[in-house]
Amino acid sequence: MRVVSGGVLAVLLALTLAKPAAGATPAEVEAAIQKGVKYLYSAQVAGLWDPASPAKAIKPIHWGGETALATYALLAAGESRQDPKLAKAIDFSTTVNMDGIYSLGLRAQIWHYLPQSREVRAGIKRDGDNLLASLKKEGTPKGMFNYPVNDKATRYDHSVSQYGVLGMWAVAQLGYEVPTSAWKMIDTAWRSHQDNAGAWEYVYGKGEARASMTAAGVATLFITQDYLNMAKGADCVGNIRDSAIDRGFRWMIENLKDVEGRRTYYTLYGIERIGVASGYKYFGTLDWYDDGAEYLVRSQGANGGWGTGVADTCFAILFLVRGRAPVVMNKLEYDIDTAGDKPKPGNWNQRPRDCANLVRWMGRQLERDLNWQIVNLKVPVDDLHDAPILYIAGNQAISFSEAEEKKLRQFVVQGGMIVGNADCAQPAFALAFQKLGQKLFPAYEFRDLPDNHLIMTTPYHFSKWKNKPAIKSLSNGARELMVLISAGDFSRLWQLNTYAGREEGHEFLWNLYFYAVDKSNMRVKGQTYIVHPSKQVTAAREIAVARLEYAGNWNPEPGGWRRLNAVMHNHNQTDLAMKGVKLGSGELGKGEYKVAHLTGTDKFRLTPEAGEEVRKFVEGGGTLIVDSCGGGTDFAAAAEEQILALFPGAKMDLLAPDHPVFSAGGKTAEVSYRAFAKRVVGNARTPRIKGIEVNKRVGVFFSVEDLSEGLVGQAVDGIFGYEPASATELMRNIVMFAGGGGKAKEAAAVVKPAPKK
Repeated sequence: MRVVSGGVLAVLLALTLAKPAAGATPAEVEAAIQKGVKYLYSAQVAGLWDPASPAKAIKPIHWGGETALATYALLAAGESRQDPKLAKAIDFSTTVNMDGIYSLGLRAQIWHYLPQSREVRAGIKRDGDNLLASLKKEGTPKGMFNYPVNDKATRYDHSVSQYGVLGMWAVAQLGYEVPTSAWKMIDTAWRSHQDNAGAWEYVYGKGEARASMTAAGVATLFITQDYLNMAKGADCVGNIRDSAIDRGFRWMIENLKDVEGRRTYYTLYGIERIGVASGYKYFGTLDWYDDGAEYLVRSQGANGGWGTGVADTCFAILFLVRGRAPVVMNKLEYDIDTAGDKPKPGNWNQRPRDCANLVRWMGRQLERDLNWQIVNLKVPVDDLHDAPILYIAGNQAISFSEAEEKKLRQFVVQGGMIVGNADCAQPAFALAFQKLGQKLFPAYEFRDLPDNHLIMTTPYHFSKWKNKPAIKSLSNGARELMVLISAGDFSRLWQLNTYAGREEGHEFLWNLYFYAVDKSNMRVKGQTYIVHPSKQVTAAREIAVARLEYAGNWNPEPGGWRRLNAVMHNHNQTDLAMKGVKLGSGELGKGEYKVAHLTGTDKFRLTPEAGEEVRKFVEGGGTLIVDSCGGGTDFAAAAEEQILALFPGAKMDLLAPDHPVFSAGGKTAEVSYRAFAKRVVGNARTPRIKGIEVNKRVGVFFSVEDLSEGLVGQAVDGIFGYEPASATELMRNIVMFAGGGGKAKEAAAVVKPAPKK
């Protein structure tokens, strides 16, 4: 294929240029991808991107490669293989005889997107045989490739060789058996061609080190280690490092801004490959995807293309699409705090390919790209929320500093889940993990995860596993906060790609992930539900909110109200002055609060003094909001009984969809319920919030369906309630309505002005 130069730049990549004040948003990335897709279709000639015959190609040896590359990019971007615009390209790419390694390596990527019919399996075998036959078996180029298929010449280069390896990797993942000896030849060759600084040239010992070729070298070694070194992670012998990969990464980090890049988009594609393969979110301090996406969004041509044409555009699309794929889990790189002494490295990476192999398996089941990442606790907590799961593995007694514990707690309070695996089933790790949970969340205790929990039954059921996993979990009564795999050593199964006969290792994590995202709420890179108060917005008012404390689980989701405060600050110029108020103390009756919130997950009983305090608060003009966190019936039944008893003769009626409360803070059109709730509410699109009228106004708002969990923003399964966006919108409107004394038209005027800061 024709790989066109993007021009010599003053730096390795234009992605390292200073970012503008606002980075590329997920919407901008999506728009750029779609414009790129449109450009590729516009560049088709009779359904192809290659000339009609090899004789008309600029380089006949690469004939078919540009069509294969464009087809691969379009399928990766989500274009349907049934789309008539792709039909001829797919047929051409999968049937034509290709004589070049570039073309063959790219064609191999397409097989992943096609049904595995007999014809496709035959094509996979044909490509595998040709690639294997084309691998140099002796002399200086041993372990490398040249341009032609099954070529006998001694010529090679690292560019075409990486495409040979990519092709072999693709067919191997689809069942083609590549001999271990072939992987060893490739691994040995690439390691021997690495220079002392850690880089690779286009040809070993000739010319200058290149970022594109160094990316190719590092990516190739990640592939070979998956086939040659999996067993090294079986036993708990400490973190496994690969010095060649480490040196390659170090060279990339040190030279990223200093070395001229000849093929910007080609190099970007290489950077995406090692970023995704390694799991590293950062190259040093550079967020490779954030900066690369920023550059691509700003440099896209008016016609939707990049660089000099089809090839550059395909590489740009592949970078954006594959790099932004949903992140299943973040693996935590950590040290062990030693109480004043220098922290010592923790055994966090004894199985370096555990997450990579697991996520690849999950991606195959879904037929879509999925990613994983390596993170640390030196970054802001928001960076941990690229994934719903923070994964901690090890075989030692883990210990974190106070600052690190604060970040871990904040991650969970903001909606995340921490999952631990005791490598080699070491009790030291398991006990320390549980101790950490008790310290972070002293109100809750670990228990054996119940057999009827969604994580144990949906979609894979534990009864079909030969080995039932030993799982302990810590819950706030509405969702799981921390999960411990205390026995079974799932990380070992992932590292070794062991599935048959030990299905529980992969299927349990499948269940866990889809629980954490409520089956379908997978976010692409850059999408987030985290909200912070904008410094560009000045609040015009403040509403005092009492979070009611009682003898029970009164505050299961403290992060929800913090997030609601940020939403209302940004969209309603309203701040919430939130405070825990102990019922029975008399504080609620001092006249400071407009709104009081009562929630929980379990049965509870208010003391007579507490009940009387609530009654007087409502009758005095305050508004009580009651919801069952998680939507559990125990709290809802207890709350309804006790609240009705406080107002003899009052009725709790369903509020009409056009009640003014639903437009007090922003018009509520329709609401969305979670899948778990739809089994009861069906296709309902209106709120089911009830009200009690006190002194000719709604003084109590009551929701059996969850609002509190929804305020957090992260959609998890098993919640009987509203989707997070709807829960946030409903609570925002109720608070604004209550802040205005129960009169929608006055809601924005009668609340107390915000104090000056």
